[in-house]
Amino acid sequence: MPIKKIQRQQLDEALTNFLDAIRLYIIEKMSFNYPDDWGLIYAQSLSPFHKKVWDNGLMEGKSPKELIDFGHLKQFVIDNKQYFREDFKRQTGMLPTWFEEISLVRNNWAHNHDIELDDAIRALGTMVRILQFIGMDEVGEKIKNFRLSFFPEKIKIVEKEVVINSVDRGESIVAKGPLLPWFMNVRPHEDIERGNLDESVFAANLGDVALGTGREVYLNPEQFFPKTYFTAGLKNLARQVIRGLNGNQEAENRVISLQTGFGGGKTHSLISLYHLVRKGKDIVNWELTSDIIDEIGKPEFENANLAVVTNSTNDPTQGRTIEGVHIKTIWGELAWQLGKGDKEIFEIIRKNDENRTAPKGLFKKVLEKTAPCLILIDELADYCVVASGVPVGALTLSDQTISFIQELSESISGSNQCVAVVTLPASPLEVASSEKGHQILVSLNNRLSRVGKDTKPVEGDEIFEVIRRRLFEDLGDKAEIEKVVKHYYDNYKTLDYNHEIPQYAARPDYKERIRKAYPFHPELIDIFEKRWASHSDFQRTRGVLRMLGSIVADLWKRQSNLTGSHGLIHLSDMNLGNLDAITSQIKKLWGNGFDAVISADVSGNNSNAFKIDSNKQEYRKFGITQGVATAIILGTFGSDGTKKGLNIQEIKLMVLKPDTYNHNSINGVLDALESEAHYLYYSEAANIKRYWFHTRPNINILINQAKGDVQRSILEQEIINRIKTREKEFSLFNVLVAPSDDLPEQTRLTLVVAHPSLIVNEDVLNGKLRSYIEKVASKRGNYERIYKNTILFLVTTELGINQLHIELRELIACNKIKTDYAGQLSQEQKNDLLEKIKELNKKVDRSICIAYSLVIKAGVKGEIEKLYIKQFKDIIDVQFNINILQLLKDEEWLLEGVGFGKLQEVNLIPTVENPVRVKDVYEAFLRYNDKPMITGVQAIQTSLLRLCNGRQVAVAQGESGNFTKIYLGEGIPFFDVTSPDFWLVDKSFYQSETQEILKPEKPYQEGGGIKSPDVGNETPTLTKEFRAVTISGKVDVANYSQVFTSFINPLMKNNVEINITIKGKTTNVAPLTENSQQYKIIKESASQLGLNFEAE
Repeated sequence: MPIKKIQRQQLDEALTNFLDAIRLYIIEKMSFNYPDDWGLIYAQSLSPFHKKVWDNGLMEGKSPKELIDFGHLKQFVIDNKQYFREDFKRQTGMLPTWFEEISLVRNNWAHNHDIELDDAIRALGTMVRILQFIGMDEVGEKIKNFRLSFFPEKIKIVEKEVVINSVDRGESIVAKGPLLPWFMNVRPHEDIERGNLDESVFAANLGDVALGTGREVYLNPEQFFPKTYFTAGLKNLARQVIRGLNGNQEAENRVISLQTGFGGGKTHSLISLYHLVRKGKDIVNWELTSDIIDEIGKPEFENANLAVVTNSTNDPTQGRTIEGVHIKTIWGELAWQLGKGDKEIFEIIRKNDENRTAPKGLFKKVLEKTAPCLILIDELADYCVVASGVPVGALTLSDQTISFIQELSESISGSNQCVAVVTLPASPLEVASSEKGHQILVSLNNRLSRVGKDTKPVEGDEIFEVIRRRLFEDLGDKAEIEKVVKHYYDNYKTLDYNHEIPQYAARPDYKERIRKAYPFHPELIDIFEKRWASHSDFQRTRGVLRMLGSIVADLWKRQSNLTGSHGLIHLSDMNLGNLDAITSQIKKLWGNGFDAVISADVSGNNSNAFKIDSNKQEYRKFGITQGVATAIILGTFGSDGTKKGLNIQEIKLMVLKPDTYNHNSINGVLDALESEAHYLYYSEAANIKRYWFHTRPNINILINQAKGDVQRSILEQEIINRIKTREKEFSLFNVLVAPSDDLPEQTRLTLVVAHPSLIVNEDVLNGKLRSYIEKVASKRGNYERIYKNTILFLVTTELGINQLHIELRELIACNKIKTDYAGQLSQEQKNDLLEKIKELNKKVDRSICIAYSLVIKAGVKGEIEKLYIKQFKDIIDVQFNINILQLLKDEEWLLEGVGFGKLQEVNLIPTVENPVRVKDVYEAFLRYNDKPMITGVQAIQTSLLRLCNGRQVAVAQGESGNFTKIYLGEGIPFFDVTSPDFWLVDKSFYQSETQEILKPEKPYQEGGGIKSPDVGNETPTLTKEFRAVTISGKVDVANYSQVFTSFINPLMKNNVEINITIKGKTTNVAPLTENSQQYKIIKESASQLGLNFEAE
């Protein structure tokens, strides 16, 4: 993408400021030696074309300062490095390249060509870095601000100002301002930056270097050493070699074995020695070794003879032919190379080479003729494994080679200015998975350890600097690094206060690790260098470099699309879909099955991590779930037992960045992954969870697949079935679950539990529900419903039914898995599944209560009355019996009794002219939905008895106009509100038993009401007396309480005798067994009352 017009103007200003600064710097440096003639000396480095332009400029009256231009700088540095070494040190060799790239951008600007944004940003960064080296910070800051404006706006630059005063290696650093993303500060090597990273570049080959056929980065010391960090081990190794070649009497053992894990830096170390020894004394004044020369020592030899042998230099079976000489063995190869093809030297061991028999006492002569000499042998054990297949008499070429190593060791030990460095693997598994490979490694170790010295090229945190040197051309401004280090460290101290991360991350030594690892987060490097390196086939240093190189290349390419803060490179920044170097290693080391794990749960638009992120804005913005899943899968490997995977604190340390999202979001993400990820496993001990991925599907994947097969109709039927199993446990109401709208007449309280598909959404009844309620409430078939005040509806809300569907779908899926996979699940999985089913059953029962949280009653004229339930029990019948019934009573939708005021309110109080039949009072509360509902016949019966006893109403018995008895302030024998024989009458008609019953002044009409009956003089009648009365027959359970009120209580003074027969039958809902609670209660009660008890 070309830069815009305003950016071209800013680039022009930056180039001008930079050139002015460089002119001053060059003049200052040259004037020290050439105060008056610096211009003449400067012009000597110019090409003929530039010299002509220079001379013309002078003739036009321009000063030499004005004539210094971008096109001169590259060649001037190449010819005059002495002016720059003091300030640029090891980076002096990079200056020509840096000036060239700035010049190219400037030329494009001058000729009005398009300038790519990446090229402009890179050139501006290079200017800033050069200005920092020469101490022109003010100009550098100005150009840095130009550069920041070139980056896309969505890249997060933390605007919080950070002020730092620190000392770094004796150098005081003062910095303030915003925090920059790492990619605005560091500068990767060009192949990474240009997106041309070839991962094989990290596979060094000593044999190719010796033959001059290797990659330029290894062949050319000018390219090799800027990317090489001299670790303590490598410096010690170089010191031993240089001392040995100098003939220093203090030289330590001169047979050195390098023994590290696969990819541990052995080959890179040998290439370093190769270039150092080839340059000899020249390294003393070489800028690329100026910072280590005092530690490794100064070579006293002009050059030394070099011999290089690897596992591919000389084929054990065929050997190789060079200049007509056929060489068959390592000893023949060494003699030929050390003698540089001198056949006289080769002749010393020629017969031994031809016969493939190790020389004895002869090789010392070769060394004496070729000293000073350095022998480098790489991958010796691998060579010997192959050579074990080549017979030599009764032995093999491998046996002869091992014998020669002892000869070589002793010969070097007895010679001056000779050194040998041999690499061996750390484990037999790295040689060959065979007993022979193990024996060969043991034999070589025994020979080399006799006079050799083991050295590790890379140890501890040195890996950080090795990585930085190999991947980055420049780490950028130290002040920017310090700001990032401080910001992270302060954040970790805060998180540690709440125990959100491992304690070690808040210690000062971890702050130093952040500084050393920059721009990587230390945990990212540790994952590869410590965890993954535990696998014998993982190439330690080389493998880590390949991984991290691919990560940097991918992020550099995607930097304009990155969101959030990026002070460091985290595990969570990785997109495994773009990183074949990592995914291929996972499959190679731990199996192809992880390919499915990554695509299903970790990376890609179809992964569960992506889906979880997509459903929540904060997660989506930062890709939190994908980052956490990436950290978990990379942390899955290299740990077992109680340390398997990563715990929550470790995940937070790896993933959290300052000034982004809250650490609690990680908890939410992990909860989501636990329920959604197909291959995620976790364990918990001491309240600490650890997470890892496995190629065996987690039982969650089976459940999730089964959930997809559960149709809505199955869910709805299951809800209906679960409620039906509880319908007999509801109190007061007859319960009908999802009945059709053709409902028969209901003369008693009825609760219609609506079909789960009939829902209320945000207080609005869906069309089907409204029409259903209206029909059921008003019609019985094609006829008007008579009893309209007996029916309540219990219906679902949309929010509640949705949650119920989620839980019920999972429960049905779990039960399916339990059945379908009974023979495939481990016992642990079966136990987990049973526990999950148990918990889901509880959740579903409660969610049914929450879903059915709305009671509806059809009012007069089609009105809909609603009552929301806000408190919930765990089972629907308990919910109804306790919460809903109480709410109905509290809201006076349901009455347990009626008072005088309520009767008066509903116009059921008698007047002198109009008595009210008691049965009509009862039925009025059943028929007409403008009135409250009543709990049953007892609600009216008990209330009217109470009102009569309280002298609030009078009750008459008999026919209208011909009452046989009027009661007031007393009990009423055989009172039954369902009988047509009882009336409510005005109290004025009541007379004591000694008086006649008063007749109304206007006699009642027959049957009560408005019309009056015919009036005549009534004749007193005789009262008939009975010897005894007996009541028998079946009584409905619903009316059992009326037995006492209607029969036993009135006969209390009549020597009442009670004979009962109660028979209960076993049912599916309540089976009668000898251990059932109801059986025990009735048996004990019968015993206490002296009643017969029989069970059949």
